[in-house]
Amino acid sequence: MRKDFQHISRSQFVLTYGPGAIIETKNGPRIIPIMQYGLDAKYFSKDVFESFEIAETRLSRIIQQSSDKCHRIVALPTNAGLKIPSNSRIYSTYVFPAWKVCYGRKANHRPLLYNGPKCPLCKTDEESSATRFVSACSEGHLDEVNWQYAVHGKNKCNPPYYYWKANGSSLSDIIVECPQCNSKKTMKEIYSLQFFCTGRNPEKERPASKHSPYYTSPNRPKNCEHKMKIIQRQSTSLRVSETMTLLTIPEFDNTISRILQKNEVSMALDMILISADLEQLGISDFIDTLSKLLQRRISDEVIMILTNEIKRCGVSEFLTLYRRLNAEDQTFMDLMYEEFESLLSAGGTVTENFSMSHSKTIIPTLPHVPELQVSAVNKIRTVTVQLGYTRLVNLNENQDPGIVYSGEFLPPNEIWHPGYEGFGEGIFITFKNGKLPDISSKSAFSKWKMYKNSGYEQKSNWSDVTFEPGFVWLHTLSHAIILSLSAYTGYSAASLRERVYISRDGSNGGILIYNTSPGDDSGMGGLAGTVDSFSDIINGAIDNLLICSNDPLCIDVDKSSESINGSACYSCLLISETSCEHRNLWLDRHIVIGN
Repeated sequence: MRKDFQHISRSQFVLTYGPGAIIETKNGPRIIPIMQYGLDAKYFSKDVFESFEIAETRLSRIIQQSSDKCHRIVALPTNAGLKIPSNSRIYSTYVFPAWKVCYGRKANHRPLLYNGPKCPLCKTDEESSATRFVSACSEGHLDEVNWQYAVHGKNKCNPPYYYWKANGSSLSDIIVECPQCNSKKTMKEIYSLQFFCTGRNPEKERPASKHSPYYTSPNRPKNCEHKMKIIQRQSTSLRVSETMTLLTIPEFDNTISRILQKNEVSMALDMILISADLEQLGISDFIDTLSKLLQRRISDEVIMILTNEIKRCGVSEFLTLYRRLNAEDQTFMDLMYEEFESLLSAGGTVTENFSMSHSKTIIPTLPHVPELQVSAVNKIRTVTVQLGYTRLVNLNENQDPGIVYSGEFLPPNEIWHPGYEGFGEGIFITFKNGKLPDISSKSAFSKWKMYKNSGYEQKSNWSDVTFEPGFVWLHTLSHAIILSLSAYTGYSAASLRERVYISRDGSNGGILIYNTSPGDDSGMGGLAGTVDSFSDIINGAIDNLLICSNDPLCIDVDKSSESINGSACYSCLLISETSCEHRNLWLDRHIVIGN
């Protein structure tokens, strides 16, 4: 029997889909299971994962902090990489939700809601389509709607199906009725209910049979204290990826740095550092010891490169570079400061995966933004890893959503996270005088200082820096520039990503706007080429901040103890959440343009 399939890219798997996501197919909705059950069994192995590993030690070290396991990054295996035909399916999905609505036109019965592969009356699924409703809780659990409780409450009536009356498009026009006791509820009434959480994660269940399409045997441990809420299966808040991205800076964009990030080399060097007395170990002894540990684990060519590097720079300098790549006490913010400092000094630098032109001075015609230094980043490499995902549903005030982690355990004691390498281009924006503008006289500045921890609080790798007025100023300008770039160049705003930097002492900052996702707009010099016309782009960005189509409603909103943003809406500042590293939080037009 022919297997149905559709292609998704590695970046889609990490940024949008991945385990726990509901994807629409021509045969109805499917949920993507964890890699252990999704990947064909012969591809879920350490050997395959190592052949698709993305060696980025600095990122792996950040992920594995407070963990006793080794964390590694794997690019989703592809048909081309596995050397199999492009029409072969390598990742399976599960049917979810399983409840369907059959309209019964051919069998001449009333539309009904049922659970199973076929309609219980007409014995086929030809006129059936999956219900668009599921239930989820803020701790990441997901399940079918409990229709028995939704219609009957505590009544024990449990019919084999329900009548589905759709008299219009609104929720109040849809009536779900029991054929046995005639209890009925509108979807508007059902939508307002809160259900006990079942603790289910269908993406972590095994398939109930070996035959496609795959259904699972539901596992409902009921160990969650949160309530489930009905939500449409296509809602973007049903699954939001938790990702981390690192830019490859020029200092580490060389052959020796890439070799030092290989797992086999790291293990050998760690063994030497633990067991050997480096003061008594000369260059020859160090090379001999390392070569013996690496024999038959990596190629002779790689061992020769390591040998030549040690002879060139000496043991001490060689190990200094290794320790920098494998520093265990570095935080994510340390890496961001390192990136920013590297970009500030990278004008004219060209390496294998990085190229940046000298900066050009841009003087905006409007006074809200000072003179800028804008550089074309002609070549850039990023590594993005998916840590997990959250379900932003039914959140209480100030409640942190629970993260469902995406890592897969493989012996010996290793956790593999899905990730992808991105190659593209960008523009880097900073200030000519090397200082953030003085915004302390603006009323928005004092409000952000006063209420910086207000609104929805969430855990962030960016620590408390995002609450600072200087960061809010940069982040707001970054969004305005992305929207202006989209209008000026024709690029989709969703195809661009941002990174907002601030210096260690908070006095300086910068913005990197880039594109590294294959298949998106840009990637052929179009984004880097906008430096020559950036005066028009920055002036357009300021105009976007000065005038919003939702004014005066938008401009009347100030930062307060109840809000995470100030003046910001989808007409002026909010962009795709895959573009914004901070989920459209910490934005305020007032902090740039004043009142």
